[in-house]
Amino acid sequence: MTTMTFEDAAPIEMDSIPPVDDVEFPCEVCGREAGPYSGRGPKPKKCADHKRPTTTRSNATRRTTNDALAAQAATVLEQLNQMIAVGAMVVGLNGTASAIARNNDAFKENAFEALKTDPELCKFICKGGVKSGKLALGIAYASFGSQIVPVAIEEIKVKREERRVRMEAMESENA
Repeated sequence: MTTMTFEDAAPIEMDSIPPVDDVEFPCEVCGREAGPYSGRGPKPKKCADHKRPTTTRSNATRRTTNDALAAQAATVLEQLNQMIAVGAMVVGLNGTASAIARNNDAFKENAFEALKTDPELCKFICKGGVKSGKLALGIAYASFGSQIVPVAIEEIKVKREERRVRMEAMESENA
């Protein structure tokens, strides 16, 4: 078994760590000057070599944001078209409602492509979509009702006819 004594160990080089006596803000990692401090904001903690690299906002980020805004605005417009289709169906324009529903997906794609270049218009459309939420809910209930009311009317007619037939049968038995 070998033992290591302090005489066998390599000496630590004292030159690798600079003296920090004259450094106002030493780097947490290496001890060098962390950078000029203007007296505003947080004091620097790391030198230029050890700071995390900063990234600048690129066109790719901006494009991604514009694409997201355009997608949201196109969705709002698609929902508006659906509301128009429901309104057309409620007033009896079933062919118009079908045409709107049939072409709405292609419209959404075209609107998305057109809106990608104008983020301000996208924001305007999205704000309008948020404000028209109550209207959208009302139209959703109108659509719901337009599907249910005809069924209910038909059932009521059938029930009345059945009741009329029973009443006539009871009257003929009593007579």
